[in-house]
Amino acid sequence: HNHNHNDNHNHNHNQQERASDCGIKVVVLNQVDRMTRQAQAALRRTMEKYAATCRLILCCDSPSQLIAPLRSRCLGIRVAAPTEDEIARILTTVATREDLGLPHPVAVQLARESDRNLRKALLLLEAASVQCGGNAIPARHHLPTADWEVYIRQLATGIAREQSPRTLLIARDKLYELLVNCIPASTILKHLTGELLNNLDDSVKLEVIEWAAFYEHRLATGSKDIFHLEAFVAKFMAIYKNYLNELFG
Repeated sequence: HNHNHNDNHNHNHNQQERASDCGIKVVVLNQVDRMTRQAQAALRRTMEKYAATCRLILCCDSPSQLIAPLRSRCLGIRVAAPTEDEIARILTTVATREDLGLPHPVAVQLARESDRNLRKALLLLEAASVQCGGNAIPARHHLPTADWEVYIRQLATGIAREQSPRTLLIARDKLYELLVNCIPASTILKHLTGELLNNLDDSVKLEVIEWAAFYEHRLATGSKDIFHLEAFVAKFMAIYKNYLNELFG
């Protein structure tokens, strides 16, 4: 028995030595918190299988969305979102490399509109460049709003205007359209909640926020995004209709 154990130990040791000769590979995975639980479980098994030859850097916005076995195998390092000044500097650098005229006030405005999200800032810069036909962006340029943000604003307006089964069906179609165009469900829920809160009385806001948080959790644990988004819309309609009935009798 001891002889077999030593053989296995030597075999594993030799395997590790051969792996180290090949060097360690580093793999960076973005938005890991948006992976399904099944995919995260598969990733955990992959991490264990290639632990000797591979190091994984997992990037995410919300570590709480990761399954516990995955979190326990990682060293957590929190990195703050870039400041508006940092984003403005990066946009200026990118514009210079792309030979695109970008006045400093526009860079600052783009950074402010980005909600400290560098990807969004770069997309806004690209949209502004397309608007100007690739020419220098004027200092007083009107920044475009992303199509999907306009779409969500229209969706919120329709929901607030009328609470009925017909409106819910229209909302479902719009939600499908957003999902098909690769807008993440969590982003849809966040922006939709923000738009709905704009026109709400303070007495109702807390309840809507609580339900938004509830369905955000459902999105993380479930597999059918459309079900949870539609359920949130239906819940909002019920809350808002009750509020209007109490207000106007």
